Amino acid sequence: MESKEKRIKTVKEGQKYGRWTVLDTFILSPRNERKWLCRCDCGTERYVLERSLLYGGSVSCGCLRRERALESNSPILTGKQFGELTVIRKVENTKHNSTQWLCKCSCGSDYVVQGSLLVTGRRTHCGCKTVRGRPADITGKKFNRLTALYIAKRNDPKDGVIWRCRCDCGNEVDVSYNSLVYCNMKSCGCQKKEHDKSLQSFLTHVAGTSVDAIKSKKVPTDNTTGYKGVYLIRGKYVAKIVFQKKQYFLGTYDNIEDAAQARREAEEVLFDGVAEHYRKWKEIADTDPEWAEQNPVQVIVNKAGQGLDVMLFPEL
Repeated sequence: MESKEKRIKTVKEGQKYGRWTVLDTFILSPRNERKWLCRCDCGTERYVLERSLLYGGSVSCGCLRRERALESNSPILTGKQFGELTVIRKVENTKHNSTQWLCKCSCGSDYVVQGSLLVTGRRTHCGCKTVRGRPADITGKKFNRLTALYIAKRNDPKDGVIWRCRCDCGNEVDVSYNSLVYCNMKSCGCQKKEHDKSLQSFLTHVAGTSVDAIKSKKVPTDNTTGYKGVYLIRGKYVAKIVFQKKQYFLGTYDNIEDAAQARREAEEVLFDGVAEHYRKWKEIADTDPEWAEQNPVQVIVNKAGQGLDVMLFPEL
């Protein structure tokens, strides 16, 4: 039987998650979680937690939310259908200073609702699908790893109806109806724990960086300049390199060849130097674990002009 760890999803360079496209660089958060450099469809680049990409916690830089907010106030909602609701016309709500919409439900009732609730899928009917003031019966239905068993609380002041659910791992937890149906809650927490545990075995980490990652010379397929670590910003080419969660800027250049050369030189000094030092260190460590424990690999990086000054310990 295939192990659970093998079923854990992983982020790959070039993949899209919502509007994010994963680039080639990642850093480690203070909790030792990977944060990947991603480019949003709007052009914004930002580091995003790996688990946020995999499990839908982040789907854009914020442009999608802004577009939905604009869409919720747009007259083009008229005539559109959202679940059982068909939008009739806009209704101005001066009391709450928000735009609402008059909708006709499939049951025949008129229903006024905020546009943001329509476009995000949080309102799909006038309430006719609820039973006795609570959400529709979802007993036995499965939501990712969670199976709804029975109502634990009929009404919670904050979250509404609470359902007792059984996770595939065997744990039982109380989850709100909204979290199950609308917020894509996936498990009792076991899925995140499995993912976090699997991160520790993906790559070899030494001195706060991944040896496997710095060895890679692959240029992402969506790279806009054709050179790793080179970015076109306001008509200039900027070269940079990331190491030990820090970004080192290698200068701004008028032509791409100079920026690419600065990046290559930094890789030779830093990445190639660290990888070779670790290879030699591991040869000794494999035969003398006690020495390895007393002499861990250390890397100290200082900026030297537009280049880098790298010191490697222990001396080999």
